[in-house]
Amino acid sequence: MAELTDSQLQRYARQLLVPQIDLEGQQILKSARVLIVGAGGLGIPMAQYLAGAGVGFIRVADDDRVNLSNLPRQVAYTEADVGRLKVDALAERMKAGNSEVTVDAHAARFDANSASDLLDNVSLVLDATDSLQARQDIDRATHQFELPWIMGSAVRTSGQWAAFDAQRRQGCYHCLISEPFGRQNTSCAELGILGPVVALVSLQQALWAIKYFMQQALPWAKLYVMDAWSGEQARLALSIRPDCPLCQQPKS
Repeated sequence: MAELTDSQLQRYARQLLVPQIDLEGQQILKSARVLIVGAGGLGIPMAQYLAGAGVGFIRVADDDRVNLSNLPRQVAYTEADVGRLKVDALAERMKAGNSEVTVDAHAARFDANSASDLLDNVSLVLDATDSLQARQDIDRATHQFELPWIMGSAVRTSGQWAAFDAQRRQGCYHCLISEPFGRQNTSCAELGILGPVVALVSLQQALWAIKYFMQQALPWAKLYVMDAWSGEQARLALSIRPDCPLCQQPKS
């Protein structure tokens, strides 16, 4: 298990006092390796908090560039970053906050062609995209490589998140939505989004990631739905689809 330096013991002093983390948990976080797909409104809070928490290796993948319309919710970026690759700007901020964390920035879109490289040597995947198609790509690839992943999405004032275990024992994202179509595939660019809503979803994902590394049970295949404006929240258990094109089909 990775030993902590004197500097790290001082940095994480408050976190080490948390019974669910303590010294052993902090050592586990130092050895943890995670992929974040997306460096936008969802990706920024989870990336910065996981780096701050001491997750030792964080790979971030996104091929997009900073736009002025991103700034209200993608608060790691400044006006000076407009036009820059998001992963470059975000990696810079993460390293500035914790120079001891390894940040592996990839200016790439997650798809069937890039999946193998992006998933190499990580143990957990966090979805920070705004695309149903991207989430389905993540679901297929993590199923193939037997990796767990945590999805999240937000639009207007609502958000949702769910976790899927490596073996998909309780079902997969394809059991929930098998094909991208209609309004379900409409992004925040068309419907709008309120910045703090995205942050609320992202921080739930980050907390679950830490719980996963602490070997705490996650509510696998349970969809959490939140209306941040009204404060209402619900949890829905997903059902395995007998005809699911992913988890109920033999692997090739």
